[in-house]
Amino acid sequence: MTRGRDALATAGWYNGRDVRDDALSAILRTVALVEPVADGAVWALFPAAERVLREFHGLRVQPTGPGHDVAATGCVIDPTEARHALRPFTLLAESLGSRLFPFGRTDADALLAVDEKGRLFSIDHGGRWHLGDTVPEGLAALAEGRAPHRIAAQRWAWIAPSTADGKPLVNAVRTALVATYVLHHRRVFSARDLRLTVTALRGIGAEVLNRTVPLPSGSLEESATPLAAGMEALIEAEGVTVRGAELTVTVSAPQNTSAPLSSVSCAVRIGHSAKAPGMTELSLSAGAGASVGESRAAVQACSEDLTRYTRRSSP
Repeated sequence: MTRGRDALATAGWYNGRDVRDDALSAILRTVALVEPVADGAVWALFPAAERVLREFHGLRVQPTGPGHDVAATGCVIDPTEARHALRPFTLLAESLGSRLFPFGRTDADALLAVDEKGRLFSIDHGGRWHLGDTVPEGLAALAEGRAPHRIAAQRWAWIAPSTADGKPLVNAVRTALVATYVLHHRRVFSARDLRLTVTALRGIGAEVLNRTVPLPSGSLEESATPLAAGMEALIEAEGVTVRGAELTVTVSAPQNTSAPLSSVSCAVRIGHSAKAPGMTELSLSAGAGASVGESRAAVQACSEDLTRYTRRSSP
């Protein structure tokens, strides 16, 4: 048994523990004593939350020592202790794509919540945190002082290799199509179009063009040249001046993509640097919810793939 599990046992936990009546009473008070926020959100109980509250409600877990990575802290497991944090936990739930229900409070006044997958999260003055993939794992991490994982938006950026015979827009489109393939291959999402944006003054001025260009069927490699030609025709038809402007080609999630993967996107920029207007910058962005669990693994794999792509030598 780990020291964290020892802390749970010392607090009174054991396999098969079920304090049904006390837990359901606390759940009822949690739901009934909180007014809905402006957008109508309310606490909604789900099976994973009921299950862990019946198992752990009422425990007061004590730290096992000073802490392995960070200061160890104890906690009380009672959903009423975190019931007032409806709005911040609702926002976190939206980014995770998974509902949350209050679980308790730490001795350092961090508020605890459990999601539909049984994962334990906390919110405090320092941010939003993933404590463990299971409640016992998260409680053990608190008691042992194991560093939690911060839930935060992420962004990576690279300089892409030149592969288009000195034609910046064609190169940008080719790079965007590489990103499209990587996102599909890693099962993040399958993009259906590219978005072309032209912004004056190297990206700090007015946006003068913002249009979606559908991806054609067939090979992505064969699509690069006709897509770039179509974008050039669109720019000309709109009478847009690209001299001194930033052109961005964005790969975004289709409308039916659920959170947190809906927050992931890739963008390819050219013209943003006055010294090197033909330089191609590739970036990968992911919202806070995609920084945990399977989504985090998928996004990290995309980052590694794009790193390998951008490190290859230009022909």
